[in-house]
Amino acid sequence: MKQFFNKQDLEKLKNNLKLKNNESNIEKELYNRSYKYLKYIKFLPWLLMVWIWNSIAMNWATKDSDIDLFIVTTKNTMWINRIIITFIFSILWVRKTEKKHAKMFCLSFFATTNWLNFNNWKIENDIYLYYWILTFKPIINYNKTYEKFILLNEEWVSFDKYQEKIEEDKKYIRYSWNKNNDNKILWFFDKIIKKIFIKKTYKTYNKIWKPYWIIINDNLLKFHNNDIRKKIKKEILD
Repeated sequence: MKQFFNKQDLEKLKNNLKLKNNESNIEKELYNRSYKYLKYIKFLPWLLMVWIWNSIAMNWATKDSDIDLFIVTTKNTMWINRIIITFIFSILWVRKTEKKHAKMFCLSFFATTNWLNFNNWKIENDIYLYYWILTFKPIINYNKTYEKFILLNEEWVSFDKYQEKIEEDKKYIRYSWNKNNDNKILWFFDKIIKKIFIKKTYKTYNKIWKPYWIIINDNLLKFHNNDIRKKIKKEILD
């Protein structure tokens, strides 16, 4: 059975988090900053989608907010894309670090096209994840990956009454065209890079006691460390 959350539930969520109804100058500034720097990665041949999510997309940003990116790649290129994008944002001095946070880019969420269905890691009655999806702002959208993402997630949740909102989010797209993504030659290099970095990744994961919100596999790297979905569900729906 598909999950669905009505407008009353979403309004309760927005009031609970004290979300603004419209973009403030802070969000507008951070969107413009995103357009400025995402142009440096838009030509990566295995990149399919980049969207802004979390505080900025939800009109929840402050002057200290970072810019959360969700980056989607072709299959078998996630690790190599992560390294290249991290390198580019590092040399541009815009990557979030422990010492640099405000207005920096957080690269904590990567996926391949094999893991676009969030049914794989939702929790029961996941209203916060539902609202995330409704507020995602696609900036780079190649091969209609955003549209495919919405269709895939409609297998477990209904967006029937929010199609206008989804169409409205598309106005943020700046780069959109069809690409030929023949990436077979990269599979070998992607495996090498994964082998180099996976041990360090799991070491950090184990060190922080394997929280459920961190996911590490061949198709998803989700390191975002402030997952409040269970708390929000309890406050809004229980």
